[in-house]
Amino acid sequence: MIYLDYTATTPMDEEIIELYSRMQKEFFANSTSLNKLGQRSEYMINKCKNEILETLGINSHDIVFTSNATEANNIAILGYLKNYTKGTLITTKIEHPSVIEVFKYLETKGFDVIYLDINKDGKIDLDELKRCINKDTLLVSVMWVNNIVGAVEPISEVIDIVKDYPKCKLHVDAVQGLCKVKPTFDFNKIDLLTFSTHKIYGPKGVGGLIYKKNLEIGKIMYGSNNQNGLKPGTMDVGLVACTCKAIKKYYPLTLEHYNYVKGLQEKLIERLKNNKNIVINLVGESPYITSVSIPGVNGETLVHKLEEKEIYVSTGSSCASKLKKPEKTILALTNDEGLALSSIRISLSHLTKESEIEELVSALENIK
Repeated sequence: MIYLDYTATTPMDEEIIELYSRMQKEFFANSTSLNKLGQRSEYMINKCKNEILETLGINSHDIVFTSNATEANNIAILGYLKNYTKGTLITTKIEHPSVIEVFKYLETKGFDVIYLDINKDGKIDLDELKRCINKDTLLVSVMWVNNIVGAVEPISEVIDIVKDYPKCKLHVDAVQGLCKVKPTFDFNKIDLLTFSTHKIYGPKGVGGLIYKKNLEIGKIMYGSNNQNGLKPGTMDVGLVACTCKAIKKYYPLTLEHYNYVKGLQEKLIERLKNNKNIVINLVGESPYITSVSIPGVNGETLVHKLEEKEIYVSTGSSCASKLKKPEKTILALTNDEGLALSSIRISLSHLTKESEIEELVSALENIK
């Protein structure tokens, strides 16, 4: 088996699997219980929270642990805008469904939403952002690394633009950037930052929202006051501990893994350029993600043809891959519906071997 769908999810790290099992045995008590066992669980959650923030160099934020990044994005956007009934919001045409669908919903509630275009490199037009933002803009939401083409957005420049508008807050979906791409910006300058643990070799069922402590976020779920009331319900201490372990282990390895995967992607691109049937949609700054199309062959067909050889890739976001519509990011990038319908996403890892790249290229050469 050759797994090349790491953008969709990653296999759990063996050390993290062992940690989860141990935590479930030692810290099974409800962290809201007042007894000694419950207080031990609460202590462990707070310890993990502090270690995550310390690892990322963040000193002015808090964390809400969620079930996944989709939930974190919803809490971030809907929670921050809970106390507003109208206003202007800015995002991009290439956001993950868990972001862009929220903004589409907010449009039905009376908000004005501006969707920024992207250039040939898959990046937003900063001049367009400067033209659109004003003193009444409430929120700007820009993903760090695009999950379809691997474009790394200019977050540092976005921060510089947004900071001149005190009423406006910045949300960054960091799912495909954290522990994969070295940040060129200060996490402390982002108001709302979301991530997902299963993208960094941890378990599914847990993600997080890191937000500035002075930010007022309204409730979109109701129940207990756990996690400041933003995510009520009993917490799984094991999932929190695994999130902490994943970040502490893989964040320091970001550059090492990046350089290794960059070498793999360069070999992949060099080989693919020799195949006249293949269109490389974009080589983004994140080497973990490569988008290609074979015009005339549906993306889903490509996925299944490779699957026959036990090579596993995807057509795009796993949250939207079954919709059988042109991939919106490829469409925004190329303005070519044919390429958008025939695109597949190849996503690599530090676990990927050079021999697996060779087998993928050979398999693609036989698809016409």
